[in-house]
Amino acid sequence: MTTTENILNYAAAHGGTFLRKELLQEIAGEQTSIKVRAVDLQISRLIASGRLMRKGRGEYQLTGESLPDFVYHPSETEKEIFQNLKKQFPFLEFCIWSPKVLSSYMLHVPNVGYTFVDVEKDGMEAVFHALQNMNLGRNILLAPTAQECERYLTGTDAIVVRLLIGQSPLTLVEGCIVPRIEKILVDAVGDNELFYTSGSEIYYIFEDVCNRVNVNKSKLLRYASRRNRKEQVERILNTINHDQSGE
Repeated sequence: MTTTENILNYAAAHGGTFLRKELLQEIAGEQTSIKVRAVDLQISRLIASGRLMRKGRGEYQLTGESLPDFVYHPSETEKEIFQNLKKQFPFLEFCIWSPKVLSSYMLHVPNVGYTFVDVEKDGMEAVFHALQNMNLGRNILLAPTAQECERYLTGTDAIVVRLLIGQSPLTLVEGCIVPRIEKILVDAVGDNELFYTSGSEIYYIFEDVCNRVNVNKSKLLRYASRRNRKEQVERILNTINHDQSGE
């Protein structure tokens, strides 16, 4: 990771604003080869390019265009499951991910250990049976109801086969098709399996995500429309934007 990436990632992880001395302490603790002069030089360059701005003495803030992209990194187990399924169903569209990725953006962190395999409609049954035949030692659920989710998912490491909506925001990472942040956010607005993101929690998630990583609002709203959730998502965005402008 470059010094510039270190600075931007550190800033994003701290809500977009950071103190130079605290940045140096953390970077020095992780990478002793990085020199203070190099950090100061990159900070100056980021300011000159408009990606950072001075907020106070020794204090800096990200500008709107400098937030890093969100990347979902699949676990080794998720990679194995994905590759196994891909061999069996080479022409089927599906993605794999775990909702525990939301934990770092939540105020009240749930006990989440399960994995999603989102599959296009015609392949859901076949993938469900294929997962059962893998002998993974985990419960495999097919499109569970809201009641089943609350009853069987909390504190488990089950695998949930769900419907993949057409034109979902997806990307390829480390050989696996995984969701972009826009899909994760919209799914969090009402999916049965994400029951713990309801109420005020969903506003906190959206606000924290938008403060820390780049969110493509066009992709977000386009996917929200396909999920019939555009009005809900717009209401959340308008609320957090109003709250931030009033600070």
